[in-house]
Amino acid sequence: MNLFEELTYRGLINDISSEDLKEKLNKGGMTFYIGTDPTGDSLHIGHFSSFLICKRLKEAGHTPIILIGGATGLIGDPKPDSERPMITRETVNHNIMCLTNQVNKIFGFEVVNNYDWCKDIGFIDFLRDFGKFFNVNYMLSKDIVARRLDAGITYTEFSYMIMQALDFWWLYKNKNVTLQVAGQDQWGNMTSGIELIRKKSQKEAYAFTMPLLTKSDGTKFGKTNGKAIWLDINKTSAYEMYQFFINSEDSKVIDYLKFLTFLSKEEIDELEEKNNTQPHLREAHKALAKEVISFIHSEEDYNQALKISSALFSG
Repeated sequence: MNLFEELTYRGLINDISSEDLKEKLNKGGMTFYIGTDPTGDSLHIGHFSSFLICKRLKEAGHTPIILIGGATGLIGDPKPDSERPMITRETVNHNIMCLTNQVNKIFGFEVVNNYDWCKDIGFIDFLRDFGKFFNVNYMLSKDIVARRLDAGITYTEFSYMIMQALDFWWLYKNKNVTLQVAGQDQWGNMTSGIELIRKKSQKEAYAFTMPLLTKSDGTKFGKTNGKAIWLDINKTSAYEMYQFFINSEDSKVIDYLKFLTFLSKEEIDELEEKNNTQPHLREAHKALAKEVISFIHSEEDYNQALKISSALFSG
């Protein structure tokens, strides 16, 4: 399979900005970015499912950049139902340091902080150089804004779309970034960035989104009893992570293998067969736990989690 076929097989393509992008993905050579705001001091398994795209594209000849939003984190991405509470600058700075260290340890890719290029932009310059290119009617039509109109949305949240578009523009100009990748809930922000680049440079940029990884009831994957499954081993132990994966729903475990591992189609097909015919053996669940824990932490941590689990449940 070529890259686009591989991503499609794994269910990792939701929206795509143009048909041209399929060929570009297969060809390699693009510099792309994916970002997250520093709302916590650790990534969780939901971030991991998205950030793995960096390794997949890198292996196909593309160059990844991970953006941590020191500026956008101070503003807050509009939630579907309410405004996010403001985070103090001290907390944001602490979270940036923790996330940068974590990303470097797990992935080893270049990390940038959008505060570095946003901090010196004055209010008038922001309006003249960026706000001028955004039609309010266009912004209101975006799902990320439209879903909040009945409840109300502050100007601060409304401006988030422009800030994310500004990131894409800056990375395009300074890092040769021509592709943005994110979860499907960011599509409106991403297309705004494409439009900004087109208007300011008359050049085309690209984007594609991935579906959000969910449980069978539609709730976000990566939470159990209301708690996130963190990538920081001091917040979620390897044993706790092992138990989370071992207890994943039978109906969703194959989707998780496609999203969260680098096992081949043949290996996943074999595990799917075992999951259908011998579900009590939980072979697919065990493979999922081993692949993810070994990638995030180490094979030694996985073996220790397996040993603890075996000891506890064998008496």
